[in-house]
Amino acid sequence: MKARLVILACFALGVTPARASTYFDAKIICPVGGEKFTHAELGSISQWGSLPDGMPLGSGYFPIQPAQCPKNGLVIYRDFDAQTVQRLKTIVESDAYQALYAAKETRYFLAYYLARELGDADAPWLLLRATWEAKNQAPDGELARRYGEAFITLVQSLPVDATILDSIALRARASNALRELGRFEEAEAMRAAIQIAPDAGGQDAEAKENRAGWGDFITRLAAVIERRDSNRSPIDMIGVREAAARCLAKEFAEKANQETPPALTLFETEYCKKPDLAEHIVQARQFLGD
Repeated sequence: MKARLVILACFALGVTPARASTYFDAKIICPVGGEKFTHAELGSISQWGSLPDGMPLGSGYFPIQPAQCPKNGLVIYRDFDAQTVQRLKTIVESDAYQALYAAKETRYFLAYYLARELGDADAPWLLLRATWEAKNQAPDGELARRYGEAFITLVQSLPVDATILDSIALRARASNALRELGRFEEAEAMRAAIQIAPDAGGQDAEAKENRAGWGDFITRLAAVIERRDSNRSPIDMIGVREAAARCLAKEFAEKANQETPPALTLFETEYCKKPDLAEHIVQARQFLGD
């Protein structure tokens, strides 16, 4: 019963419970310097949705943490060949990188820095994950604001291409980031300007599904921006199971003897009355009472 209350409370607050994931100790040798250390490597995890910023919701902590060499701070966010290791050594041992490590920047921010210096194409996505880390620590904190602004600036500097799904997806996430920072006019301008070409990503079934998914996300984001909602997990963007749990957040907290959560907004109260949520609310109450 207590475990169920914890899980339900996590759903209600938009937090991922870490209890159900499994880890094992992995022996790591740092590619730069040869330091040996142990890292808690992920064994298994389940995912059942995501927040509008892209962070998965599931049975464990997200974003999944990559190994980091304790002495020099190198984040092992991917495999590095011998040639890349030579370049990494110069980057990691630089005063700039060591200053970031000493300042306790998050692992994914350091990974982003490395990827940017190496010219990796996925650097923007690593910075997006850094925003998740910062918001998990303090949603309204200075770090979350700084990382969010850095992500927006980076995306705005990239070429726009309606035929490339990465370009579409990054601009959709940046529009959401602007919303979370309360920059609603800019968020809507970016959102409204996103175009999805009929052949974006190719002609296969997966590309078709991705086009439909991003089109739906961009459409639904409009209503959240219009009502000037800066919540990281707006109730109409998190999936029916998580929405039902949000509706019952007060009940969950009372059953678990936890602090009473913030009251539902007027929009959330009305949303909880939607017929398509009724069955999920009943199921959540049954789960709560078992």
